Amino acid sequence: MSLAAFVVRRVLWAIPIVLAVMLLTFVLMRSAGGSPFQPPEGVPGLPAPLQSELAGFYHLDEPWFVEFANYVKNVATLEFGPSLVNRNHSVDDAVEQGFPTTGELILLAAAWAIPVGIALGLFAAVRRSSWLDHVATSAASVLLVVPVFFVTYVLSRYLVLEWGVFPIGWETWQDKVLPVFALGLAPAGYTARLTRAAAVETLQSDYVRTARAKGLRQSRVISAHVLRNSAVPLLSATPPMLALLVTGAFFVETAFGVPGVSAEFVQAARAKDYPMIMGLTVALTVLVLVVNLIADVLMAIIDPRMLEERA
Repeated sequence: MSLAAFVVRRVLWAIPIVLAVMLLTFVLMRSAGGSPFQPPEGVPGLPAPLQSELAGFYHLDEPWFVEFANYVKNVATLEFGPSLVNRNHSVDDAVEQGFPTTGELILLAAAWAIPVGIALGLFAAVRRSSWLDHVATSAASVLLVVPVFFVTYVLSRYLVLEWGVFPIGWETWQDKVLPVFALGLAPAGYTARLTRAAAVETLQSDYVRTARAKGLRQSRVISAHVLRNSAVPLLSATPPMLALLVTGAFFVETAFGVPGVSAEFVQAARAKDYPMIMGLTVALTVLVLVVNLIADVLMAIIDPRMLEERA
């Protein structure tokens, strides 16, 4: 199978996945009960004429399959529609304004977490069974298991609110230090443990022993053989690592006042703004699928045997 055919097949497989997510989200929203036009206390309602206009736009008074078909059509044409509770806001606005900020937060966290995790994992693998290996592995485990909401609470409570060491928001680089640091801790630990496991296996392979027997320096063996062969397991772990980043971003954005999509989700859930919740869910699904596709393409480039196995 060629790389282009591989990409096309993955894109085609993504279509039913997105449709399944849309259907599941739609069913959950309909089964939740209540009406967005009767918001909870503290959330202002919309005038009756605007309610009728929105009900017509979303086909809320028609059978569920008609409403769902209209929902799919709107998503396919990238017209997610207006909010049901805020006359000056739409789902498209939330996606366009919130996702770039959330994406920047995730990218910055990954930018430091992945290199640090790889370095820590290689450091432990090269010194396998030594006390340095135990210290590095223990540090990676602690980074992975400490809940992100606990870290964000401690950092935001003391370093931001009480001591004022760092500001709150997302305007300057000082604002971004703590959110990026807190979000990247768990992925750094996950990357370190995964890199160590892959590197230990590679270091025991015959071609590495041959390279050492030829007199290659340790740094050359690590860069040319160990690091390259450890990249495939790392790329295959992209989905769980992305899950760590996306779920952690919700806690981080809330704690540090980052204007990403988490605030939109919380407000939409509180006000029963169904189109907002469904639109943001679909956008997150597409983001995850795109990142997974990029990871699969990189794996296929590094290890072309994947194309033969999936032919």
